[in-house]
Amino acid sequence: MMGLGKNFFPMARGEKVVLAVLILFAAASFLPLTRSVEVAGMALFGWLMAALMVLSPILTLWVFRRGRPRT
Repeated sequence: MMGLGKNFFPMARGEKVVLAVLILFAAASFLPLTRSVEVAGMALFGWLMAALMVLSPILTLWVFRRGRPRT
């Protein structure tokens, strides 16, 4: 039987870093300051959410591809 502290799927160090960065970025995006600041006629919150939608899959795929052995 597996211990309670064990991961079902172990994560590589790079994957943990990407997960932490994305969580911190998302948390910073929801700060009240991002709602009152406008950039190019749109709230900073909208720009940060758009960046998160575009950059998170790119960053995650880059880390997955980098960590995988080439065959």
